[in-house]
Amino acid sequence: MDWESIWRQHWQEIYMYVYHRVRHKQEAEDVTQEAFIRAIKADERYASIEVNIVALLKTIAKNVIIDKARKHKNASPQPFVGELIDEHIPIEKEIEQKDEVERALSLLNDEQRKIVTYRLLKGLSIKETAALLGRNETYVKVVQFRAIHLIRNLLIGG
Repeated sequence: MDWESIWRQHWQEIYMYVYHRVRHKQEAEDVTQEAFIRAIKADERYASIEVNIVALLKTIAKNVIIDKARKHKNASPQPFVGELIDEHIPIEKEIEQKDEVERALSLLNDEQRKIVTYRLLKGLSIKETAALLGRNETYVKVVQFRAIHLIRNLLIGG
């Protein structure tokens, strides 16, 4: 991949994505830079497949923010859309929630699992998810709706 042109085309979008979450100029610059560095280091992993570079960079940036927040407990990034685990709950409850999420995901077929993971757990938009999977946005919406409906019916009974 031509990382220099990717940087020129997308750095501002990634920076704004990060800044919206950390609300600090220097921190946003650091996270944006680290996201690009991690993407470049993992270049071989994505060379053989077609990938939406913006979705990839946003996912990496989100993970960098989470890593930094874990290292510095006093930092408080803005929550991500679809985060299922609350930081202020006891560890036993957190494990129970993770088990419930894993159980719910196990009920889905592969395509549903991918879409639910990208949309709800990783916080990607419908457009980003569709691009990542090579599908159209309507397909992603329908599959997500059906997956959630299936989980609700099987786990909650309603």
